[in-house]
Amino acid sequence: MNESTVSLPGDGSVCTVPLYVGCWAWGDDKSVWGWDHAAQKPGYDAYDKSLNEKSIAGAFAASVNSGVTMFDTAETYGSGLSEQLTGRLIQEARQEGKQVFVATKFMPYKWQKQDVRPAMMRAVRESCHRLGVEKVDLYQIHNPAHPSGITAQAHALADVYESGLACSVGVSNFSVAEVRELLDVFRQRKVPLASNQVEFSLLRQISLEDGMKALLDQAGAKLLAYSPLAMGRLTGKYSAQNPPLGKRGFSDLPWQQIQPVVDELTAIGQEHGKTPAQVALNWVICQGAIPIAGAKNDTQAMDNAGALGWRLSPQEVHRLTALGQKGGYSNWQHG
Repeated sequence: MNESTVSLPGDGSVCTVPLYVGCWAWGDDKSVWGWDHAAQKPGYDAYDKSLNEKSIAGAFAASVNSGVTMFDTAETYGSGLSEQLTGRLIQEARQEGKQVFVATKFMPYKWQKQDVRPAMMRAVRESCHRLGVEKVDLYQIHNPAHPSGITAQAHALADVYESGLACSVGVSNFSVAEVRELLDVFRQRKVPLASNQVEFSLLRQISLEDGMKALLDQAGAKLLAYSPLAMGRLTGKYSAQNPPLGKRGFSDLPWQQIQPVVDELTAIGQEHGKTPAQVALNWVICQGAIPIAGAKNDTQAMDNAGALGWRLSPQEVHRLTALGQKGGYSNWQHG
């Protein structure tokens, strides 16, 4: 199978990294990842004292040095702090002559009382300011929840693309029907869709069964897989007796459904000299998707990069797929 890549149309820049770095934990203020920050809000659980600006600088450097150069953030992560921290690291890297890319997202809930077209233009400008960039490489709608509807959001995203503030545009958590409706607008306005970012892992394979992957392939777009390690559950670090800390809700299945998958990841990893996490990420890549893997420090970043440069056999992919879970939808995750 070929290395999974994504092209970012617009100004001719192309990002061919098969793995993204997820920056949700960088400045997290919602007690999901345990960010240790002096300005934490009352009641915030900063359970991971090692997760701070120094550790994420290490994660950033290790990622770039490993050839992983696309960083995915959002205006809602840390209420803007993730963009600020990520942007600072990106600016420093670019000043050193390194080629790095950034993706961010429009949060519909934040702007739900405003006309979506001017709101999205304002949002992308604010994101560019926090990131310290003139334009973003990939701008996405975080989920399809804005009350204006899909067609209006599609026009707003097309406006952003045509403004030059984004080299490419995509969506996140959109269903098959919602992507089709958006594509109708994009075809009229001659705007290419880069991607749909959905939860996709061995514990949530529904995008392979509901037509999403096939639709994106037909449209020349990529499936970006967030939570490809099921929020840590597929790393081999956790068990029924030692579950992940924090509010990690994605793929929070009963452990009797997770453990057989982890056991097989471990067994296959031993055959390849790889960790369970590296095998799980490689499975996503073998499906033709691009995993977005979080990294709190340099060790995790280097471990993620170890998913690259090799391939599971078709038989191993089949075994893992059969052990995994289909998953489902929610109010947040339409796709």
